[in-house]
Formats: sequence, C-alpha cells, structure tokens
Amino acid sequence: MPDSLTPALLKFRDEFSDFLLEHLDSSEEEFRELSLERDYYRMAQPIELGGRASSAMEMLIARETIAKSGIVYPGAIIGPEPGLLSKVDGLLKSDYLIPLLRGEKKGAFAFTESNADSPTVAEWDDGSLVVSGTKSYVSGGHLSDFMSVLLTVDPEKVTGKSGPAVLVIDSNSDGIKMGDPFYSLDGSSHVVVEFQSVNVDAVNIIGEIGQGIPRALGNIMQERIEQSATSVGLAMYALDIVTAHLKKPHRSGGTLSDLEGVRLRYADMRINTFAARSVLYRVGRLLSSGDQCINEVTTAKVFCTEAASSVIDTAVQLVGGQALVSGHPLENLYRKIRSMRLAGGASDILRLNVSKGVFEFDSGIV
Repeated sequence: MPDSLTPALLKFRDEFSDFLLEHLDSSEEEFRELSLERDYYRMAQPIELGGRASSAMEMLIARETIAKSGIVYPGAIIGPEPGLLSKVDGLLKSDYLIPLLRGEKKGAFAFTESNADSPTVAEWDDGSLVVSGTKSYVSGGHLSDFMSVLLTVDPEKVTGKSGPAVLVIDSNSDGIKMGDPFYSLDGSSHVVVEFQSVNVDAVNIIGEIGQGIPRALGNIMQERIEQSATSVGLAMYALDIVTAHLKKPHRSGGTLSDLEGVRLRYADMRINTFAARSVLYRVGRLLSSGDQCINEVTTAKVFCTEAASSVIDTAVQLVGGQALVSGHPLENLYRKIRSMRLAGGASDILRLNVSKGVFEFDSGIV
C-alpha cells in the first residue's frame, strides 16, 4: 500500500514531490534542465551509461506524482527509457540507444498491423533483411529518427533463422512511405508507415530471431504499468481540483460540500482512487520482487484506468459546464483518460487476456 513504503521510498517521494511543486510553473525545457541537475532525468537509464537504474517502485511513484501535479510532459522530467533497446550492444548501442538516452534521437514502436491478414515480413538477402508491409498507429512515427518494428522473418535457406523479431529501422530509409499524422482524442499523434522493400542490415535485429513476441510483450507490459501509475495520479489530481471546488462559497449560501448528494458522489471518487492506488502499489511490489506478473500488470492497467475514468467523469459532473470548456484541467484529463482505456490494449481485450492467463497458462494471483 502507498502508506507502507520503505523509508527510502518515502524520502524519494517527498523530495520528488517537493521538486515538482517548487518548479510547477517551469516550461518543458526548463524542467529538463532542472531534472538533469537533480539527476531525475536519468532515472530509468542504466548505471553504466550514467543513469540511476531506478527500481520499478521508484518509477511508479515518479509517474504517479508527476500526473498528480498536473504536469503534462513527464518525459522532460524522468527522461527517455531504453525500452526495447535495453541491453543491446555494438552498433545498436552506439547508434541508437546512447543517442536516445541523451535526447539526441527519438524512437517509435511499430507494433500494430494495418492488415492482420497481411503482416509485416522480412526476407533474407545475403546479410540483409528486406522488409515489406504496413504498420498503423505508430505513435510519434513522423517525429522519430528510427523505429523498432515487430515483424516476421521468413525462413533463410542456410541457417534457417526465421520467426518473430524486432528490427531497428531508420525512419528516413529508402522505401519507407510515411502517411500524414492523425491525432487521437488526447492530442497524441500517430502515422501509418508502409515498408516497400526496405533494406536493413541484419545487425539491426534486437536480440535473437524468434524472440520478437516476448520482447514486444515486455515493452507493452512496461507501457501498461506506466499507464496504471499515470491514471492513478490523474485521479488524484482530479480529486484535488474537485475538493477545492466543493469548498468554495456557493450562491446557495453555503458550499456544494454541504449537500448530501454531492457528498455521496465525492465519497465514490475517494473510494475508487483509494482502491486504484492499492492495486497499483501491490503490483509495483510484485514487479520489484522480480516475479512473473503479466496477469497482475494487465489487471492493474484495466482497473486503474477504469477507476480513474470514473473519478474524472464524476469530477466533471460535480464541477459542471466550466469543466468542459477547452483549457480547463478537467477537460484535458477527461480526454486523456478516455484514450488510456484503449492505448496499450483495450480494457475488454485485456479482461480476456486475464482470463486466458488463468485458464490456459495457470498464472495469476488474486
């Protein structure tokens, strides 16, 4: 639970929260510079590359605290993470991982197939791979310097290496056709990327051929726990906004907090937020223990985003019409949390995954 953290984690949370509150009005670039000075910017980066290699629990706390503060650019504070490039070496390390962590290059993850009946594939051509196919919903793809692409490598006649793989491809490579960006409800941008016989050196394969699905799944699991932490922080932010609003003098002569009906709805907000935080921190501890907890992370993603959505929806209802005006904090939260119930896996699909984990793989705890 959030109230039974170790002294070290409590100290980190308090110091990090104070840092955010002290510089709350800073711009994105100012926050980046301040975070570099305080060594927060490299929280998730490997120690051997100058980072702090923060624990899963520290990262969870950081994301929750940032969202609770109302700051909308967490990347400027805790910096980029290795993601799929974690533990790579050679050219992948020097040409992609290190520039990514320094903020010199931007990466994107091409996962979703445009047509499931015609997946993205790569065929061998001596020591190179020729990639063909189309990926949709490549978030930030048009802003990226490179993409990590999940694809299937066709059989190679000599070594027989084939199967799912993740391949790093420069975004300006010959044969890449990138569509115009389109935008989601929360303002995030995506593109459709077509690979027309794109030639890529085999050294750009991350890990081994055949490991593509586990690597991609690991990246998605990381995204889901990040969304869980962020959604809980957003619920706490909404709760703070509503609490302050309900305490203000009302034209009725008292405050809205005097009304029993309002108190009932407000109590639901607090109950849902409390429950979501409890789920989040329990899963955080499982992650810190190193246990396999795919079902639990999936559970957290569904529960926390759905609970936060309920909290924010009620917040809009209690604050009224002004909460729907463009630029109001709750208007922004409303759009963001609705998108989060789809991003990283739609809630109902993930519910099916939780059941599948139990009935087909005998995994998961209650």
